Amino acid sequence: MDEIELQETIIKTLQEAAEACTALAGFILQSANHLRSGEIQEGNELLSKVLDDFSLLVSFLEDVRRCKPFAEAGSKGSLEALDQESREMADVLKMAVGAQESEDWVYLADILEYEFSQKLGAWDGLLKELSRPV
Repeated sequence: MDEIELQETIIKTLQEAAEACTALAGFILQSANHLRSGEIQEGNELLSKVLDDFSLLVSFLEDVRRCKPFAEAGSKGSLEALDQESREMADVLKMAVGAQESEDWVYLADILEYEFSQKLGAWDGLLKELSRPV
Protein backbone atom coordinates (compact mmCIF):
# COMPACT_ATOMS: atom_id res chain seq x y z
CA MET A 1 0.00 0.00 0.00
CA ASP A 2 1.50 3.34 -0.98
CA GLU A 3 1.19 6.54 1.04
CA ILE A 4 -1.79 7.86 -0.92
CA GLU A 5 -3.75 4.62 -0.44
CA LEU A 6 -2.86 4.64 3.24
CA GLN A 7 -4.03 8.23 3.64
CA GLU A 8 -7.29 7.45 1.80
CA THR A 9 -7.86 4.45 4.09
CA ILE A 10 -7.24 6.58 7.17
CA ILE A 11 -9.63 9.28 5.92
CA LYS A 12 -12.36 6.72 5.30
CA THR A 13 -11.81 5.17 8.72
CA LEU A 14 -11.90 8.59 10.40
CA GLN A 15 -15.26 9.25 8.74
CA GLU A 16 -16.53 5.92 10.05
CA ALA A 17 -15.11 6.72 13.50
CA ALA A 18 -17.07 9.99 13.49
CA GLU A 19 -20.24 8.02 12.78
CA ALA A 20 -19.30 5.63 15.59
CA CYS A 21 -19.13 8.57 18.02
CA THR A 22 -22.74 9.40 17.21
CA ALA A 23 -23.79 5.79 17.79
CA LEU A 24 -21.80 5.59 21.03
CA ALA A 25 -23.45 8.78 22.27
CA GLY A 26 -26.83 7.12 21.72
CA PHE A 27 -25.76 4.08 23.71
CA ILE A 28 -24.41 6.33 26.47
CA LEU A 29 -27.84 7.96 26.75
CA GLN A 30 -29.45 4.50 26.94
CA SER A 31 -27.03 3.55 29.71
CA ALA A 32 -27.88 6.75 31.59
CA ASN A 33 -31.60 6.00 31.24
CA HIS A 34 -31.10 2.49 32.63
CA LEU A 35 -29.18 3.88 35.60
CA ARG A 36 -31.84 6.50 36.32
CA SER A 37 -34.60 3.89 36.24
CA GLY A 38 -32.80 1.68 38.72
CA GLU A 39 -31.67 -0.86 36.11
CA ILE A 40 -28.12 -0.68 37.40
CA GLN A 41 -26.82 -3.93 35.95
CA GLU A 42 -28.17 -3.16 32.48
CA GLY A 43 -26.79 0.38 32.60
CA ASN A 44 -23.36 -0.77 33.72
CA GLU A 45 -23.22 -3.57 31.15
CA LEU A 46 -24.07 -1.18 28.33
CA LEU A 47 -21.56 1.35 29.66
CA SER A 48 -18.89 -1.34 29.73
CA LYS A 49 -19.55 -2.21 26.08
CA VAL A 50 -19.42 1.46 25.09
CA LEU A 51 -16.13 1.95 26.91
CA ASP A 52 -14.67 -1.11 25.17
CA ASP A 53 -15.63 0.36 21.78
CA PHE A 54 -14.39 3.78 22.84
CA SER A 55 -11.00 2.34 23.81
CA LEU A 56 -10.70 0.91 20.28
CA LEU A 57 -11.39 4.37 18.90
CA VAL A 58 -8.70 5.89 21.12
CA SER A 59 -6.21 3.23 20.03
CA PHE A 60 -7.01 3.91 16.38
CA LEU A 61 -6.43 7.64 16.87
CA GLU A 62 -3.07 6.95 18.49
CA ASP A 63 -2.13 4.91 15.43
CA VAL A 64 -3.26 7.74 13.15
CA ARG A 65 -1.02 10.19 14.99
CA ARG A 66 1.99 8.00 14.30
CA CYS A 67 1.19 7.50 10.64
CA LYS A 68 3.73 9.55 8.73
CA PRO A 69 1.65 10.36 5.63
CA PHE A 70 -1.24 11.56 7.74
CA ALA A 71 0.86 13.48 10.25
CA GLU A 72 2.53 15.36 7.40
CA ALA A 73 -0.77 16.19 5.71
CA GLY A 74 -1.15 19.47 7.57
CA SER A 75 -3.91 18.76 10.12
CA LYS A 76 -1.83 19.82 13.12
CA GLY A 77 -4.51 22.18 14.47
CA SER A 78 -7.13 19.44 14.43
CA LEU A 79 -4.75 17.02 16.11
CA GLU A 80 -4.03 19.57 18.83
CA ALA A 81 -7.75 20.09 19.35
CA LEU A 82 -8.19 16.32 19.56
CA ASP A 83 -5.43 16.19 22.17
CA GLN A 84 -7.30 18.79 24.23
CA GLU A 85 -10.57 16.89 23.85
CA SER A 86 -8.78 13.69 24.88
CA ARG A 87 -7.53 15.30 28.09
CA GLU A 88 -11.01 16.61 28.85
CA MET A 89 -12.51 13.19 28.10
CA ALA A 90 -10.05 11.59 30.53
CA ASP A 91 -11.33 13.97 33.23
CA VAL A 92 -14.93 13.02 32.45
CA LEU A 93 -14.07 9.32 32.63
CA LYS A 94 -12.38 9.85 36.01
CA MET A 95 -15.56 11.50 37.31
CA ALA A 96 -17.62 8.60 35.95
CA VAL A 97 -15.37 6.02 37.62
CA GLY A 98 -15.65 7.92 40.91
CA ALA A 99 -19.44 7.99 40.69
CA GLN A 100 -19.53 4.29 39.81
CA GLU A 101 -17.22 3.36 42.69
CA SER A 102 -19.37 5.30 45.15
CA GLU A 103 -22.49 3.74 43.57
CA ASP A 104 -23.99 7.16 42.92
CA TRP A 105 -26.03 6.05 39.93
CA VAL A 106 -27.91 9.30 39.37
CA TYR A 107 -24.64 11.25 39.33
CA LEU A 108 -23.13 8.69 36.95
CA ALA A 109 -26.18 9.02 34.69
CA ASP A 110 -25.77 12.82 34.74
CA ILE A 111 -22.09 12.53 33.82
CA LEU A 112 -22.91 10.17 30.97
CA GLU A 113 -25.74 12.29 29.63
CA TYR A 114 -24.37 15.78 30.08
CA GLU A 115 -20.61 15.31 29.90
CA PHE A 116 -19.67 12.11 28.09
CA SER A 117 -22.26 12.30 25.33
CA GLN A 118 -21.34 15.95 24.65
CA LYS A 119 -17.65 15.04 24.46
CA LEU A 120 -18.49 12.34 21.94
CA GLY A 121 -20.26 15.01 19.90
CA ALA A 122 -17.13 17.14 19.99
CA TRP A 123 -15.06 14.13 18.91
CA ASP A 124 -17.47 13.54 16.05
CA GLY A 125 -16.82 17.05 14.74
CA LEU A 126 -13.07 16.79 15.13
CA LEU A 127 -12.92 13.43 13.41
CA LYS A 128 -14.92 14.84 10.52
CA GLU A 129 -12.50 17.74 10.33
CA LEU A 130 -9.51 15.38 10.40
CA SER A 131 -11.06 13.29 7.63
CA ARG A 132 -11.31 16.19 5.20
CA PRO A 133 -8.88 15.65 2.35
CA VAL A 134 -6.05 18.17 2.26
